[in-house]
Amino acid sequence: MKRHQSLYPLSHDHHHALVQALNLDKAGAGDDQAGLRETAARFADFWRCDLQRHFAQEEQIVLPLLATYKAADAAEIRDTLEQHSAIARLIGELNEKLALKEEMIEASLLTDLAESLRRHIRFEESELFPAVEASVPDEELWLMNMRLSDR
Repeated sequence: MKRHQSLYPLSHDHHHALVQALNLDKAGAGDDQAGLRETAARFADFWRCDLQRHFAQEEQIVLPLLATYKAADAAEIRDTLEQHSAIARLIGELNEKLALKEEMIEASLLTDLAESLRRHIRFEESELFPAVEASVPDEELWLMNMRLSDR
C-alpha cells in the first residue's frame, strides 16, 4: 500500500517494532530463562528509547489532528488508544518481572506482547493511517510530519 510520505517516520518505526516482535516470538518459543530475560530486557530498552516516544507522537500529534478533521470519538482514535493502553500494560508487567531478578519471565508474556504489537501495527497501517490520509488535508499532513521530526 502506498503511504503518504508524511507518515513514513511512523511506518519506519513500525518496521523496527516488528523486528522486536519477531525477537520476542523467537525467545518465547524456548524455555531458556536467561534467553527470555535477555530478550525481555532488550525489548524494555526498545520501549524506553523508541516505542514509548512513538506512542506519544501518535497520541499527541496524529490522533488530535485526525480528531480535528474526522471526530474526537472516531473508532480509529478510540481503538488506537485502547491498543496503546493494552500494550503498555503488558510492558508494565514485563518491567515488573525484570525488576525482580528472581522472578521468572513467562514465555507466554513475550509471545502475547509480540502478538499485541503485530496486531496493533497491522491496525495502524491498514486503518488508522488510511483514515488520516483520507481525512487530513495534504498541507496539514506535512505540518504533522515536521512536528514528528522535531520530537
